[in-house]
Amino acid sequence: MCRSIRGFVLILGVLFATAAQAQDDAQRAAIERLFRSPSISSSWFTPEFIATVPADKLAALINDLERRHGQLREVARDGEGFMARLERAQVPTRIALDSKGRIAGLRFEAAIPVGSLEDQLNAIAKLPGQTSALVMTAGKVRAAYRPELALAVGSAAKLAIVKAVADAVAAGRLAWDLAVPLDEKWRSLPTGILQDWPAGTPVTVATLASLMISISDNTATDALVHLVGRERIEALTPRNTPFLTTRELFVLKGKGNDVLRNEWRAADAAQRRKLLARIAEVKLPGAHELDPMAVDIEWFLSAEEVCALLDATAALPAMAINPGLARKSDWRSVAFKGGSEPGVINYSTRLVAQDGTAHCVAATWNQPGLSEEKLTELYRAILSALRS
Repeated sequence: MCRSIRGFVLILGVLFATAAQAQDDAQRAAIERLFRSPSISSSWFTPEFIATVPADKLAALINDLERRHGQLREVARDGEGFMARLERAQVPTRIALDSKGRIAGLRFEAAIPVGSLEDQLNAIAKLPGQTSALVMTAGKVRAAYRPELALAVGSAAKLAIVKAVADAVAAGRLAWDLAVPLDEKWRSLPTGILQDWPAGTPVTVATLASLMISISDNTATDALVHLVGRERIEALTPRNTPFLTTRELFVLKGKGNDVLRNEWRAADAAQRRKLLARIAEVKLPGAHELDPMAVDIEWFLSAEEVCALLDATAALPAMAINPGLARKSDWRSVAFKGGSEPGVINYSTRLVAQDGTAHCVAATWNQPGLSEEKLTELYRAILSALRS
């Protein structure tokens, strides 16, 4: 390359770097102004943004962040976004400005409280209701609060299903590329997409597993329970015998099914298995027809059991699709499965650091009327502490 071309390329590089720094500075200044100005002006935003998020609502959001986490200390670049560092928490922030420097996009993610692992687990222990948490590093307990306690975990129980499917594939009873037609009896409520697909649509076992784990597709879940056999799943988690499909769980939680629900509560495992035939004949309720107080009609796992299932399934392709609350770029690999029902929240993640160290973080909270945000903040703080 001749000297003149090299010089031109160098000048271009400097110009691009200068422009990028100027944009970075403008975005940082815009975030700082939101926190430090006595009032928020609509003129700081594009008309499209302010029509969707009025200035008074944004001001209320920022006031709430400051009330709970203290005043802003600084705004620092963090990966592709920024970190708004308050006195008692950090708030991951994304912002976009238009050509006039107005805010065209803004997102505050869940706050990450500042503190040690012990601080976060102590906070989890103080939440109302029943809680459990476990942090393991390199196969050893690093911090824990009642990790042996079996609590309702919602869709995190799907880890037992994917483990049973993986075992069946290894034994030659199933194959990941086996295509099966969707059966009408597998149709369940959202979350998911398969509940809207026509019966008879061919879907592979691998696709079912990926949808079950990544977006918690309930119809895919019930398909896999039928394909692998619920007894195979029960062998992995005997406490959940008989292992309910999502459709069966929703029927039992239906507001008009009190008699059947109470029979289930009073029955032993053998009697419950007999009740499955009656449950199959009951119409699937709508999502708005579920009893939010039926927290005891669930799948139950301890944090120790969840981490064991994560260790056994982390290498499956389905586990790598959705990182949950972790940021993929911070880790060599992330395997996640959570669960959420009225009164139930679980986050479970297996992380491998860049140096190869493996961690497992499982946290569960059972309490009618719980606020997911509270556990989300504490869980993200644990992940942040492990990363640092």
